[in-house]
Order: sequence, then structure tokens, then C-alpha cells
Amino acid sequence: MAAENQHYVPKFILRQFLSDKKRERVSVFDKHTEKTFVTSIKNIMAERRFNDFTFDDEWLASFEPIACTAEHQTQPSYEKVLKDRRLDNSPEQKAALAMMLAFQLLRTKAARDQWQAVEDAIVKKVEESGGRMQDVKGWEDWQPMTEDRLKREHLLSIQGSIGEYAQIIAAKDFVLAEPSPGRSFYLGDNPVCLANALDFGPYGNLGLAVQGIEIYMPLASDLMLCAWCPSIIHGLREAHKRAKEARQAEAVSRVMKGELSAAGMRQLLDSAKATEEPVAELLSAFKEGHPVTSNDANMDYYNSLQTSYAYRYIVCQQADFALARRFNSENPALRRGSRLRAG
Repeated sequence: MAAENQHYVPKFILRQFLSDKKRERVSVFDKHTEKTFVTSIKNIMAERRFNDFTFDDEWLASFEPIACTAEHQTQPSYEKVLKDRRLDNSPEQKAALAMMLAFQLLRTKAARDQWQAVEDAIVKKVEESGGRMQDVKGWEDWQPMTEDRLKREHLLSIQGSIGEYAQIIAAKDFVLAEPSPGRSFYLGDNPVCLANALDFGPYGNLGLAVQGIEIYMPLASDLMLCAWCPSIIHGLREAHKRAKEARQAEAVSRVMKGELSAAGMRQLLDSAKATEEPVAELLSAFKEGHPVTSNDANMDYYNSLQTSYAYRYIVCQQADFALARRFNSENPALRRGSRLRAG
């Protein structure tokens, strides 16, 4: 079987970030070297035989056909969102997009590296306590992780987890976002990013099923898919409703007390409406499936997430890596993405 580059971020997604469409080339920032370069999409976010492994030191197995089948099954829904620039909110589309997010979350170089990080952390803990892995119950046959074993464990974990992950993600509220004028979304090589504004202390807040979880994946340089815990939209809707009712009650009360004229009340309510506009726009966009427009602060947040999660490479259609370079310099511990640490 001929060795070939096998992608862990599909080429059909990379094509939405091209800086040279004719030659299908992308502009790239390398977190490890802090250098930028331009290359064909054939060469980036891929490795030779990334999905191939041997077993019994003789037989070669490949996960690549399964990966290609999964891509082909979700690609039509992905392309429909790009074409329509809206979500149709159908169960079929949501299921396909959830599967795409789940598969992309699990399949990357960063996800595979995490398998090695987990074992390294366990070995470190055992050895720091003066023991050996072979003396730990259930690990009697332990041997250091080889590349083939790492691949096999990673690919088997995808098979075992993807259905559950997709089901959890499909229960989220899906929202589209578009960039602020003159900006574009980064695409990292670990593009499904998790965030959470809620703090659960030592228990962590980045599980897929954790309350308040936010999941982000760029679909194109000018379109991002957000999958949010339903509590977020519900909370925004309720807060928006309460704030509107409170302002109306206050305005009426002031008019009744002679502190405000009817014209003044109207002016006050119009001013309040302008303040509420961003939340109202988001709620409307969610209901209709249209993208909500980001501001510059949003863009910095989204692109910082891509930079943080990326194992090594970040693509930008505009080749504007100022934010990535600054973030990388200020966060040297994240140069290989967010990794498990032995506590």
C-alpha cells in the first residue's frame, strides 16, 4: 500500500480558507517555530499514513476508508449551510452537523497527542510515588506506547465515542456567526474548540455535557458554527425579557409621577432598545438560522480559541497572524495546544 498524506482536517474545509484559490494554497502560521509559510492543502493538517497502523508486526490496517465515508456523509449538509448561509433547523441537518463536529473533535493530531499525554501523566505519577506501571493492578502487561499502538488506541476510541459525542452535541442550540468587517476566522489544526463562562472550580467546565458549554468550529473564513448549551439562549431570552419589562414599568411610573413626558418616555424606550439590539439580533438570528455579526472583540475571542487549541498549525485566508503570534508569545505553555498536566 503506497504511503500517502491523510488529512485530519478535511480538504473540503481547508478549501474555504484558501489564500490562492487557483493553486489551492493556504497561508499558515506554525506555533512551534513561529514562522509563516504558504503551502498546498495537500500538505497541511495531514500526515503520511496518519490513519494506518500495523498489528502483529505484520498486518497493515487503515482507518482512512472509514474517515472518507464519514466525510462524504456529512459534507452535503456542510455545503448546504455554506451555500444558504443559514441553518434550516431540520433534525437531519442538525444530526449531520453534530456528527461532523464530533468526528472532527476526535480525529485530530491534538486528540491523538492527548492519548500520549494521559499515559505520560499516569506513568509520571506512579514513578514519582516510587512504583512501576507493571505493579499497578490492571497494568501488569504495560509497555511504553509505540506509534502503532498510539494510532490503534486513538482510532478505536473514535469508534467507541463518536456516537455518544454526536448525540450530546446534537442537543445543543446551533448558531451561525460571521466575522466583523475586514476580519476572517482562523482555522486551527484542532478546530473544534470548547469554552465556558461558568466556573465549576476543580471539577472543570469543559465537558461536552457540562452546563454552559460553548462549542465553536469555523466552517469557512467567513462563517462559524457555534453549538451552545441550551441554558445560554434561554438565559439571554429571559434576561432580555425581564430587562425590557423593567424599563417599560419604570418609564410608565415616571410618566405617572410627572417626572417624564410621553415624548420623553418614547425617547427613553428607543434609547433602551438600541442598547438591547445586540442581544435581540442574536436571538432573532438563532430563531431564523441566520448568522449573527461579530464585533472585533468577538473575533479576537474566536481566533484566540483557535490559536489556543491548535496543536501546531493555524490557517488564515488574509495571512493576518498578528493575534496568533501575540497569543503564542504570551502563552508558551499552549504551543502544543491545551494538554493534560500531571497535578
